[in-house]
Amino acid sequence: MLIKLTKIGITSSGQGIARKVDRIIQDPIWVNPSHIITLSLKSGPESCPDLTEIVIGKDPEWTVFTVLETPEQINNLISGNS
Repeated sequence: MLIKLTKIGITSSGQGIARKVDRIIQDPIWVNPSHIITLSLKSGPESCPDLTEIVIGKDPEWTVFTVLETPEQINNLISGNS
């Protein structure tokens, strides 16, 4: 079973505190839940403040994605309670 998540890419310009978000790119991705190693909540820019960093794969070929869904939403999708 695969779950559909929303991968986030952020383009920004400037440096330090003058850095501003130019664009947020959202792409759907399909992930096999059995390949998920970790889920961790992280803070994003003001326009999408709560993002989840998801690590999939196995050592040494880990892949890290930032997704729009929270860890709780991802766990609900995995358990089929969406």
